[in-house]
Amino acid sequence: MLLLSALSGALLVYQKELIRLAVTPGAELPAAYNHPHIAAQLHTLASRQPAGQGISLKAPSPAEPYWTVRDGHALELLDVATLNPYPDELGVLDALTLVREFHVALLTDTWGQALLLVAGLLALFLTISGLVLWWPGRRAFRWRWVLPRDFHSARSLQYHRHAGALTSPIVLITLLTGSIMLWQKIISPLLPPVATHTQAAAVQPADSPGIGRDYRLAQAAVPDGWPTFIRTIQNGDTVHTKVRFRLPGEWHLNGRTSVTVDRSTGELLISERSDQSRTARRLLNQLYPLHSGYGMPATYRLLILVAGIALAWLAFTGGLHYYTRWQHRRRRRLEAG
Repeated sequence: MLLLSALSGALLVYQKELIRLAVTPGAELPAAYNHPHIAAQLHTLASRQPAGQGISLKAPSPAEPYWTVRDGHALELLDVATLNPYPDELGVLDALTLVREFHVALLTDTWGQALLLVAGLLALFLTISGLVLWWPGRRAFRWRWVLPRDFHSARSLQYHRHAGALTSPIVLITLLTGSIMLWQKIISPLLPPVATHTQAAAVQPADSPGIGRDYRLAQAAVPDGWPTFIRTIQNGDTVHTKVRFRLPGEWHLNGRTSVTVDRSTGELLISERSDQSRTARRLLNQLYPLHSGYGMPATYRLLILVAGIALAWLAFTGGLHYYTRWQHRRRRRLEAG
């Protein structure tokens, strides 16, 4: 389970580059693209939806210069200029969606997340205890055991020890951040809910009632933010539009500041700005970038890729060593009997 989770995570590190290469080659965000364009396109996209059906979108950005439409577990990317879907003849989006669902929940939702949490906590213990056991003999470290030219199963423990010692810092970061995110999701949040405040209906924009007007109201409340996720929530006859914003310089490319608009009254529910949060909240907000490398510098993203490969290698070599010892003991018992 740990081996497969590590490999699937490694595949996801450069998923945006793969999408750009295979699905959206040449896509760029127009220099003049601004909030009025987003509001107008939101109105157009909402008009395509069946009556009463909500909408779940990710807005274009320089890093992802296309609209992302979410329909359950399926994704569709839309050209910013035409709002037409990009063809995905190779099935890249479906494949990446499947890999992501496997990585975060083993394709089984809550049960899979619980199993991954247990595996992550055990892996943390194994990494720390393995490092403690290796430390007294650290002067015997050799590169040839990290990158063996000729693989021999009898030496799997040496490969495991040396590769584990070398990659332990970045492996610990990925295991710790992933475990904390799962803990928060299925056990209990580590911090109280984000503080919010209600703002009375502002002067209504000239737009007709709908998602476009809702967006203009939300954007006015966070004038320096750029939208990421936009979705509508219907509760009976009441419709709310929730817009998430990324603030300037924020590590998390999806942002952690949100505004919810009550369409009938124009009242706003505004979360605490992420750049005004306490230190503990800011640390929690960085879990996803630190775990996935999303939005982080190129060097760090490469290290996350190495961590995924290293974790898979450690699971393989550790399991192989255990299996080899079991086979040896079994053979000795048979010979003795």
